[in-house]
Amino acid sequence: MTIRFRTIAILVVSLLFVAVLLFAQEMVTEPSTGKAFPMKITVTSGGTEYALNLTGVAVRKKFVFKVYGMGHYMQEPPAGTGEAAFKAILTDGKAKQITMIFVRDVDAGSIQNAYRDGFKENSTKDELKAIQPFIDKFLGAFTGGVKENDVFILRWMPGGTIIPIIQGQEKEAVSNPTFARVLWTIWFGGDSIVDRDDLVSRIAAK
Repeated sequence: MTIRFRTIAILVVSLLFVAVLLFAQEMVTEPSTGKAFPMKITVTSGGTEYALNLTGVAVRKKFVFKVYGMGHYMQEPPAGTGEAAFKAILTDGKAKQITMIFVRDVDAGSIQNAYRDGFKENSTKDELKAIQPFIDKFLGAFTGGVKENDVFILRWMPGGTIIPIIQGQEKEAVSNPTFARVLWTIWFGGDSIVDRDDLVSRIAAK
């Protein structure tokens, strides 16, 4: 092997090593489930492209069983205290996304019931009555169960539009600002079903 060839080979290996390191730096792993989420994503809606940053990752557990790892993304996420971050996230106007990667099988009935409970527990009676038609429409997207490693995506676009994406298939959008806020409150409200501090750990001041 000539010195020139050896030098080129070393350079190529070094570049590949750097590329691997850069790729690793672009992912954040939820430690409990081992599911990895990119630090930045780009989504398009209505002809507009939105750059979203990861605000944090968390795990959803039911009793002692892990159900899914999740990452939350937001357009131009705020800096500040945890409470300020929660308030900003629950306010319409910026594009947001929740990505859930399941770690166990869950049947369709259990998924729908979990959302029903979430809406009921995070809204007033008047709000629940007003958004019930939107809840019914939303639940219609969840007609099948999930298997391990299946992916659910929920996008909250400006104007209160929720777009469910189930296993890569975009479902019919649900547009209502109150519905969107209550849906996100399931994870970001005071009675969050996950550790909500984890979901803002990348943007909230320590």
